[in-house]
Amino acid sequence: MTFSKLYQHRYYPIFLCTLYLVLFGIIVYFVDFFGKQEIKNILKKWLPWNLKVNFFLILIGLVFCGRDILGTLKSLRGRSGIILGVVCVIGFLTACFVAPRTHRIFYDEHIYANMGQNIAFGNETGHCHYGVFEYDEYLPQSIGYNKQPNGWPFIISIAFEVCGANEISLFILNNLFFSGSIVIVFFITLTLTGEYLAALLAAVFFGLIPHNIVWSNTGACEPSATFLLGLTALILVIYLRSEKNLHLLLLALVVPFACQMRSESILILLWVVLVFLLFRPKFLIERRLWTIGLVTTLFLVPHLLHIYAVSGHSWGAEGAKFSIEFFRNNLGVNGGYYFVNEAFPVLFTVFAIIGLFLKDMSVRWRLMIFIWFLLFWGVFLFFYAGSYRHGADVRYALVSFMPISILAGTGADAFRRLLAQRTSKAIAASLMVLLVTSSFVGFIPLVRRVGQTAWGARYDHLYAREFIKVIPKRSVIVTHNPSMFFLWNRSALQAYMAINNPRIIRHLMARYQGHVYFHYDYWCNAQNAGSRRLCREIQDKYHLKEVAKACEQHYKYGLYKMSFKEPEKG
Repeated sequence: MTFSKLYQHRYYPIFLCTLYLVLFGIIVYFVDFFGKQEIKNILKKWLPWNLKVNFFLILIGLVFCGRDILGTLKSLRGRSGIILGVVCVIGFLTACFVAPRTHRIFYDEHIYANMGQNIAFGNETGHCHYGVFEYDEYLPQSIGYNKQPNGWPFIISIAFEVCGANEISLFILNNLFFSGSIVIVFFITLTLTGEYLAALLAAVFFGLIPHNIVWSNTGACEPSATFLLGLTALILVIYLRSEKNLHLLLLALVVPFACQMRSESILILLWVVLVFLLFRPKFLIERRLWTIGLVTTLFLVPHLLHIYAVSGHSWGAEGAKFSIEFFRNNLGVNGGYYFVNEAFPVLFTVFAIIGLFLKDMSVRWRLMIFIWFLLFWGVFLFFYAGSYRHGADVRYALVSFMPISILAGTGADAFRRLLAQRTSKAIAASLMVLLVTSSFVGFIPLVRRVGQTAWGARYDHLYAREFIKVIPKRSVIVTHNPSMFFLWNRSALQAYMAINNPRIIRHLMARYQGHVYFHYDYWCNAQNAGSRRLCREIQDKYHLKEVAKACEQHYKYGLYKMSFKEPEKG
């Protein structure tokens, strides 16, 4: 029986339901018959393959949509396309050269990169606790499963396979995601409104949001998460316009990939369902949706198992992680963020509010964009670390910037048309350029500033890179942060192994002619009793000969050559 006949058969819904039950049965099977650690060990190998196949099929889908893509690009011939290109290039250069190129989440960005290393060179996800380099060949000895989703590390792995493992790849990738997101904002707005200037203004607003620029020159996962959320939204909008099966299939492929960029990224699945309820409620019971939806479900199975396997993780804090108790404080901070004109231009907020109530887009389109914002802004109101004022957690705001920019573009274009009625079009356009530019200029110091957040960890990273220059390349470093050294092609292992398993240290001392070094790092200074105690235990157990040292404020950093104080017993 051909698929066409099967699809039309009256029993096809039963067949379809059976397939869904099989996929959910796989999840139930793993949950019932395997412990969380066993599931993690399986996912180490399963997730990289799942992401590779998913990514490859997305590329194929884009190729098959090539005619539609080229048709859209042809509509931007001449000056229209050049102006968009200029905006995109300026956005890329601003992220590259205006914002400081630095890590801002220590040491998560190093862990993301090491996960990418392990996927690229071992087809296994997780962060390495103990690994060595033998003549530039990376040999991980112990890999632990990580609680973070694997989408961003997988993308990093592609860059590492092509260019080799290095920190610069993380920054360049995020620069590209930022400029790519500018283009996506443009095309979403253009598809919704049909107005070139509204779309261009939306792209400009997105490119001028200060924290967008700041975080697009880091190794954080938020720029890639924003890009994938935007790509999902663009494909969904295109499908609602065209109703082509090919566009629906591409959407079904992109959704599971987008869900794996950040923990809250899975909300994009809920948003897509809500949009279908808003625009095509009857479509939710059609065979076509549920048939193509199998693709999404299939690629989501390992991620759903990932969510289960890491559930109950402390995430670095005790107590509830999501609670109504956090709502009031986070609402004041995260709501005020868009209005106080300290870190986000209030003019952009004003234009977004205007755009929300304008009739340039239908009520349903505006509601769709507002729900997008509400989901990805509102989720952090209940999160224990969801306050934008909490250290580097302002990065959580990035996933809300696209819907704001789209609404701001339509609001600003309406304001421009109002000005054009009282003056000429040229003067109106010039006034808009002046208004938008002047609203951003005051935020340039914020964009250019590194800031005091995570200064202790930042100098740990800075000095560690200098320390390794004075020791042989064929040596091993005992540290709390081995991921950092793996990026620099240096052998390293977790500090706790020096206490829990001194035989490894003895083995490494023999293998590397005594070149085993203890890194006195950030965690030896920080107010973490367990980490500081571990550093003291290493100092008590081993002779430590100073090789390099540095200070920043009251923090001390150093590198010490290790040797045993007494022969190991037993």
